[in-house]
Amino acid sequence: MSWLVMTPSRFRERLAETEGRVDPTELREALEYVRETGRE
Repeated sequence: MSWLVMTPSRFRERLAETEGRVDPTELREALEYVRETGRE
């Protein structure tokens, strides 16, 4: 599996492109969950 690598700047740009449709706190929590549980 290839991993998507994003710099913090690029990640912020992509999040800004969602125009408020994505809650940053919920996204962070989801990413932490995936990292902690090893889910993909």
